[in-house]
Amino acid sequence: MYQSLAAGGTWECGGTPLAVDVRLSRTDLLANVVAYVPLGILGGVVLGAWTSGARRRMAFGALAAVAIAGLSLTMEVLQACQSARVSSVWDWLANSAGGLAGLAAWLLAGQGARTLASPAWAPARAGQGDLGVWLLACAVPLVWLLSQTKPWVFAVDVGTLRSNLSFVRVLAEPAPVDIDLWHVARHFGAWAAIGCSWRLATSRGVTAGALWVGTACVSLGLQVLLDTPSPLSFEELGGMAVAGVALLAAIGVERRAHAHGQTPQSRTRAWARALFWAGVVSVAAYQLRPGSGGPEAADFSWWPRVGLRGLGGALDYALLFGWCGLTVVAASRSAAQAGVRRAPPTWAVSVVLIMLGTEVAQLAIPGRGPDVSAPLFTLLSLLGVTALVGGRHPDEGREPPAPPRPGPRV
Repeated sequence: MYQSLAAGGTWECGGTPLAVDVRLSRTDLLANVVAYVPLGILGGVVLGAWTSGARRRMAFGALAAVAIAGLSLTMEVLQACQSARVSSVWDWLANSAGGLAGLAAWLLAGQGARTLASPAWAPARAGQGDLGVWLLACAVPLVWLLSQTKPWVFAVDVGTLRSNLSFVRVLAEPAPVDIDLWHVARHFGAWAAIGCSWRLATSRGVTAGALWVGTACVSLGLQVLLDTPSPLSFEELGGMAVAGVALLAAIGVERRAHAHGQTPQSRTRAWARALFWAGVVSVAAYQLRPGSGGPEAADFSWWPRVGLRGLGGALDYALLFGWCGLTVVAASRSAAQAGVRRAPPTWAVSVVLIMLGTEVAQLAIPGRGPDVSAPLFTLLSLLGVTALVGGRHPDEGREPPAPPRPGPRV
């Protein structure tokens, strides 16, 4: 609703509701579809929590789809009364399609989760903890890949490859390469978090390292093939290289600790804490980097400003802080499973306060506009991811039951 009505100009109902002759670009189509996918997913969450039985689920699913389409219809009609907005029937259809896609995706994901939890998969998951924690750890690399390869349009041609690799040409110039250390820190934290998540999802350090290398290769390959200006840079390569070295060193330290009697629970706790701080470092580096908007920072705004300069930037912002919330939930659930009882609430509150602190710090950073967008998006991500994976696992944080004492001999 905020994205639909913010910066709409003056209220004067002179526009045409649901105009048909409005042109819809590919970027607008993608933004309108993606914007309503989370509503469909949340509809699926409520569907699974409040209903049971195939017929009731189908009826409630239809009701959720109609409600999402009705919300989009209301927003489009209101836009006809805003001077800076255009009411379009194509926007309404794209929003409705996005909500329906999110609802269908959640229903299919729920079926997939039930398949993974079936007895056929039980031996493979035995001894590795809650399935939800495993899925969270696997989702951390996936969401980062999605954020780095937006808008997910690829082309295989020489012109695209040369354009996306053009940053390498500066190596042939006599001037030194200008490296942005804030970008290096951001990518270091992200790829360190990916390494920690793979280590939490696997039982062997070698497997985690191989998965990390595979993820890095997929990310670089997709960015080279992007049909838009690629974010690939020396900073990303440098941060990735430093994170890879740190991951190898951490796995080596872990092997020596295991030889000296380190328990699996203590190993999980260490990697979970590393995942939490790696995610925080990545997002904090983005937050504290000086901007290019001017020499003075803007005043602090208690109203979120994200999205006022375009839906593309808002989607990037949502993916980044959504990924941050995902890393925190994955880390805290893993730590709770290993016996850290207060990890889920404490770490969630801590990261929201850290994001608020970075926004306040932007008052002294040139070119930045501090507001409440970062803590708000992080909080929404924490709540959304927690809703998707469910509440606290019944066995998290509990000590294994003591073996029964033998009774007196008769």
